[in-house]
Amino acid sequence: MNIVICEDNKEDANKLNFHIQKYFQVINCPVNTALYESGDCFLKDFEVAGINDLKIMFLDIYMPGPDGISVARRIRQRSDDIVIIFTTTSLNHGLDGFAVDALQYLVKPVSYPQVENVLGKCMAKFADSLRFIEVLSDRLKVKVLLKDITYIEVFNTAVVIHTISEKIKSYLPLTELEKQLEGSTFLRTHRSFIVNMHYIYDISDIAFILADGTAVPIRKNDRLAVRQAHRDYLFRQSREE
Repeated sequence: MNIVICEDNKEDANKLNFHIQKYFQVINCPVNTALYESGDCFLKDFEVAGINDLKIMFLDIYMPGPDGISVARRIRQRSDDIVIIFTTTSLNHGLDGFAVDALQYLVKPVSYPQVENVLGKCMAKFADSLRFIEVLSDRLKVKVLLKDITYIEVFNTAVVIHTISEKIKSYLPLTELEKQLEGSTFLRTHRSFIVNMHYIYDISDIAFILADGTAVPIRKNDRLAVRQAHRDYLFRQSREE
C-alpha cells in the first residue's frame, strides 16, 4: 500500500505518518509512506514520473504555493482512482472537496481514531473495487468488475451487461446474476433490469436516469419499494462520507 502525505507542517506530517503506520501494523499489512512539504514538490514527481501504485493521498488544504484543492484538481486530471483525504483546520471547502471526489475531511489536530476510521473506509473501498462476476460470453469465461457495470438488461433471450467501456452478452439468467450481486450497490428495478445505484444521476416517476441519459425503468407494481431502496442507499452513502 503506497500512501502520500502532503503537509507543510512537519509536526503534523510526522504525527499523521505515525497514526498511519500504527493502523497498518495493527491489521498486519505492509505500507509505504512518502512525505512532501508542499504541493509543488509532490506535483513535480507526480506529473513527471507519476507515483507508482499510489492508493491514498492525505492532503493539507492550506499550504504555501498551490493549496490542497488545486493539487487535488491536478491529481484528478490524471487519475480518478486515488483516494484523496483532506486535512484541514476549516471545513469551508466542502463543495470544493465534492468537486474533486474527496473521501473525507480530517480536522486538525488529527487523532488516531480519525485515521483508523478513514483508513477502514479506504480498505473497504479497495475490497469492493476488486469484486467481480464471471459470466460465459461467446463460449469464453469473462470476468467483469462490479464497479464497471452501469446496468444489466434482458434483451430477447440474452442478458446484456453494460459497463463503462463495453457491452457483454451472456445467457446467464438475470435471477442468477442478481444473486451474485447481493450485498453490493445493485438494485433490481424491473423484471428485466438491474441498475448499479452508483451511476444513478436522477430519478423520474417511472425510471432511474443514468449520467449518459439512459433510462432504467422501475417496475410499476413495486415502485415505492424500489425508490425506497435507492433512498436508503443514498442515506448509507451520506453516512459513510
